[in-house]
Amino acid sequence: MNDFAILILSCDKYADLWRPFLEQWRRRFPDNPYPVYFGSNQVPCEEPGVLPLLSGPDRDWSSSFRAILRQVPARKVFVLLEDLLVATPIKQDEFAHCVRFMLERDAHHLKYWNQIKADRPTDDPLFAEFARGAPYRATVAAFWDRDYLLQLLLDGENPWNFEIMGSYRTAYSDGFYGMTRPLFEFVNLVEKGSWIPASLDWAKREGVALELERRPVLAGRRGLLAQLQVFYFERMIRLPWQTRLRWMNRIRRALISY
Repeated sequence: MNDFAILILSCDKYADLWRPFLEQWRRRFPDNPYPVYFGSNQVPCEEPGVLPLLSGPDRDWSSSFRAILRQVPARKVFVLLEDLLVATPIKQDEFAHCVRFMLERDAHHLKYWNQIKADRPTDDPLFAEFARGAPYRATVAAFWDRDYLLQLLLDGENPWNFEIMGSYRTAYSDGFYGMTRPLFEFVNLVEKGSWIPASLDWAKREGVALELERRPVLAGRRGLLAQLQVFYFERMIRLPWQTRLRWMNRIRRALISY
């Protein structure tokens, strides 16, 4: 088994995003020295520079993910999602620093973005550690220990279930880290099967070619609700998670009736 590989996780119904994602990936990380695997269901990705992996019929997200992950011959993996397009250059030396950190610490998980703040510093100023019990410790797109991630995945979960319930399942594990500054910026194109309007504006400015007819644009009540959810999430995660947990526990106690 090799030490490290990159895995782009997708599914057949998002095949229209494969070329735009990979064009941005190659543009923003042109000197990538690591093997890149591309996971899908029954349709292989035939874009240049990737090694296609197939899960078989798409029973559910986590089962497909596990079937793909088992085929990646690496101890540590960098997992990317096809609808999160790389928006800024990736520095090769900083990426290599992340790989070394994962291997030398034998870390379970490392977030490559810093929107969710970790709890305590490490002896390396680029990385901080998440305490046991912290929410959102487990995010799909991240550096992972392959074997640990395989044990963490449960059949029948979708990505949102995994990031909430999977984080609970990590509560007694150490080895969860986050970067103190983002490795790169990314743009999320799709929300629950619909294009995100602001992301389409970004794609137009960047010259990213998209098949717009493949899905609707998030609008109306659903669009407003999605914006409110993002607004709420981005502000709540600025608070220490212990404070958020105390608030939620008080609300739960207040709503309990006998």
